[in-house]
Amino acid sequence: MPFRESVVADLAPGSWALNNDQQGLVAAAGQFARERLEPLLGGAPDIARWGETVRLAATLDLATMILPQQMGGMGISRHDLALVVEQFAAGPLERGAELTLSSAALMTLRDYDALGLLPDQNIQHYLDGTTSIAPGIPDVDASGFWVLRQHACSQAMMVRMDGERPQLVLATLPARRGTQGSAAVALPGALSIERYTTASTGDMPLLVVPGGAIPEGNPVRQWLVDAATYLAALLSGAVQHGVNFALAYSAARQTFRKPIAAHQLVAVRLADMLISAHTIHLFLRSIALQDAQAQIEPVRLMARHIATEAMDVARELVQLCGGHGYVRGLPPAARFQTVHWFAILLMKLEAGLCALTAPGAHQQAS
Repeated sequence: MPFRESVVADLAPGSWALNNDQQGLVAAAGQFARERLEPLLGGAPDIARWGETVRLAATLDLATMILPQQMGGMGISRHDLALVVEQFAAGPLERGAELTLSSAALMTLRDYDALGLLPDQNIQHYLDGTTSIAPGIPDVDASGFWVLRQHACSQAMMVRMDGERPQLVLATLPARRGTQGSAAVALPGALSIERYTTASTGDMPLLVVPGGAIPEGNPVRQWLVDAATYLAALLSGAVQHGVNFALAYSAARQTFRKPIAAHQLVAVRLADMLISAHTIHLFLRSIALQDAQAQIEPVRLMARHIATEAMDVARELVQLCGGHGYVRGLPPAARFQTVHWFAILLMKLEAGLCALTAPGAHQQAS
C-alpha cells in the first residue's frame, strides 16, 4: 500500500521552495531509501544484501557532498544535509543511521579545518561501511556520556572537561563493548547505544581545536548542535514516512464497509499526525537554515519538540493499526522498537545544550 507523495512536499512557505540542486539531492536519496531501506521494515536483510545496500549508498557520494570545496567537495549546507538524512529514515531508523552515522561529526570537523585529525584520510570510508565516527553525547546528570557506535575500534566525537572548560576531542573508546564503566543498553541492528559512567575519553584524545588556537565560534556548542540536528533529521524523516504509511493504510483498510479514514476519530488522528509531520519538518529546516550560526535556545526547543512528537506519532501509528497484536509485521512495528532510543539521545543532547546556557556556562565554554 505505497503512498509515495511526501506529506510535507507542498506545505512549506513559498520562500522555502527547494531549488533544482536540492530537489535532485532529495530525489536521489529518496529513491535509494524507497528501493533499499523501506523493504527492511518487514525484517532484517541477509548479510550479502545489506552489504550491497551499503555499497549502493556509497554511490550517492555523501562524502563528496560534505567535503569542503577547497578539497574538491560540494561543501553541502547543514540544511541540505538534513533534507538528505530525512530520506534515509524511510526504512528502519537504525539502518538509516548506520549509513549516515559519521555525517554530523564530519560537518563539525569541516568547520574547524580538523578533518586532518582523522586516522583514515579517505572521507569516503566513513560513509561506505569501512569505519565511522561515533557520536558521543554528554550525560550531564551522571557526569558520563552516551555513545552511538557501529565499529568497535572507531573514534568518538566527545566533550571533555579540562578543569571547568569543556573541550571537543576525538577519542578512542575501548574496543570491547560492555567493559568496566560502560554498559550496552540497546543494540538496534549493527549499532550499539552505550552508556559510560565515567567521563574518561581514553589515553590520548585529540583536540579538535588545538591548544592556543583561536577559533571562530565554539566547537563544543557546534558539535552538540550538529548532533542534535542529525538526530532530529532522522526522527523527522521517520515521522514523515510513518504518516505516509498511515494515509495509505487508512485508505486501504476497511471497517463497516468503508475505509477507516472515513471514520471521524481516525480522520482526526490522521490530521494530528499530518500536522505533527509538517511542524517538525519546518522546525528542523528553520534551525538548519541558520547553518553554523544556530542559537542554542531554538535548537533546544527543536530537540525537545521533535523527540516528544516522534514518540507520540510512533504510538499513534501502532494504535491506528489496531494495537500491538495487529501491528506485527507492519512498518510501525519496526519503528516503534527503536524510535524511543533515538529520542532519548536527542533529549540528552538537549540537556547538554541546556548546561551550556546555564548561568556561568558562557564564560566556561567561550
